[in-house]
Amino acid sequence: MAQTTENIEASHIHLDSSFVIVFSKSKGMRRLTLEQLRDYELESDEFYWAYLQRVAAQNREFLEEVGLEHSDIDDLLAREVRPHCHVRTSGAFIAINVFNELPKQESGDMECAQIWVDAKRMICIWHDPLDVFQSLLEGFKTRVPPESTAEFWARLVLAIAERAEDMVEVLQDRIDHLEDVVLETGDHPWESELAQVRRLATIVRRSMLAHLDILRNFEIEKFEWVNRINKRRVREAGDRALRIAEEMDAIRERAEIVHDQIMFKRSENTNRYMLMMAAIAVVFLPLSFVTGLLGINVGGIPGSHDPVAFSIVSGLLIIFGVGLFAIVRWFRIF
Repeated sequence: MAQTTENIEASHIHLDSSFVIVFSKSKGMRRLTLEQLRDYELESDEFYWAYLQRVAAQNREFLEEVGLEHSDIDDLLAREVRPHCHVRTSGAFIAINVFNELPKQESGDMECAQIWVDAKRMICIWHDPLDVFQSLLEGFKTRVPPESTAEFWARLVLAIAERAEDMVEVLQDRIDHLEDVVLETGDHPWESELAQVRRLATIVRRSMLAHLDILRNFEIEKFEWVNRINKRRVREAGDRALRIAEEMDAIRERAEIVHDQIMFKRSENTNRYMLMMAAIAVVFLPLSFVTGLLGINVGGIPGSHDPVAFSIVSGLLIIFGVGLFAIVRWFRIF
């Protein structure tokens, strides 16, 4: 016998524990526990979303009871899995990267959501709460909840693309700032900041290409429970993922241009300083030679007993130095 439950609002759903939400066109959203779902009979217009914490002890037992194959259960509960889409007869196992925030390390801020989706259920395994699901719940407040698992999946991949687009804007602002600093003010920003932008663009690009591959693999499958509208939504999410990957390529190219400009300015400054040192050497090296020659402690130096010889030699050296300086300036050495 079906168990009755109270309707809930999206604002009452918290993503810090495991739960099950039953979606119905006529009855709205209802929250159940895993134990309540065992005795609940889904109606023809209902499907459920199970949001399970990976470390929960009862996960395997629950997944076995809902009828998943052992290989799919192992994939869902695996701690490390590469992003991919594994299609079965009735549904699909999907491992997809989700960013909670702009990553600071190679994988430290990137979470992999492991999902099973078929006609009547969508099961998500999480280790840390994922903000993308919170954004979906907030969307339920302003528009009608999804009417099928296919629509829920389409909304999820679109939400992931939206979060990635936010990261694109952040990286574009950062590279714009670096370009302004280098090209307009002539200052040299920290190279570590530029390297971080290039690294982040590479991480997001790689994630979006994997995202695109997953969506295309899912799109080509002819699931009866995925209608044309939701296929179009999934295709749109794939197009956005491709556009984001292209934006990341553009950001990396701009970062390379900024890096080349930094190196050019650094080389230009170095050359200018070396040229200045060479010009100074041209002026003072002959003077040092003359003064060194006159300072040797041997007899026979002209004017050694003349009281005005030092003044005469000093005057000649000044005139000679000014002449050398004029020659250097004439040839525009510096």
